[in-house]
Amino acid sequence: MRIYIRSKDGQKPKIKIGYWELAEKMWYKEEKDRKLSISHVGNDECLQEDIYLTLANNKWLNDQRWDDDDSDFYKEYIYTYYSKVQKLIRLVTEHVDIVTVDQRALYIMAIELAKSANGVISEDLGETWISVEGFEKKHQDILSLSYDEANEMSLEEAKTLEPVKEPYDWEDD
Repeated sequence: MRIYIRSKDGQKPKIKIGYWELAEKMWYKEEKDRKLSISHVGNDECLQEDIYLTLANNKWLNDQRWDDDDSDFYKEYIYTYYSKVQKLIRLVTEHVDIVTVDQRALYIMAIELAKSANGVISEDLGETWISVEGFEKKHQDILSLSYDEANEMSLEEAKTLEPVKEPYDWEDD
């Protein structure tokens, strides 16, 4: 799954949010006291200066049922990087289709980064762009779910969802 973010002025944006604050919003926005287990590559400087970060929810450490699940969806990496050629932020997941708990996290990440970048969002490889508000409205059904609701749905989805790898095209950057 891919989401692109472009700043409204067309320049490389300065991201203000830190990676841990972003991760907490993505997975536990409504549960501040819950312990978060994530994997990450990058830190605040990588995200804020270079716009490079990889995050994943360690689902099996947060819910034992994922440890018993033999699907490829027990962990979904979300790659964030800035394309100098296209002058936009790319959010790319490991798989083309992802489970709801990761989709919810990806949408929250897109919203937070687009707000920070004063940007617009595309889900169709840059063909069309929508505002943060339009994106939130479009995905309200998933964004309104709690982590636990999305996780329950995802445990069921993982039983039947086909793990198709998202093709990478880093070379056009």
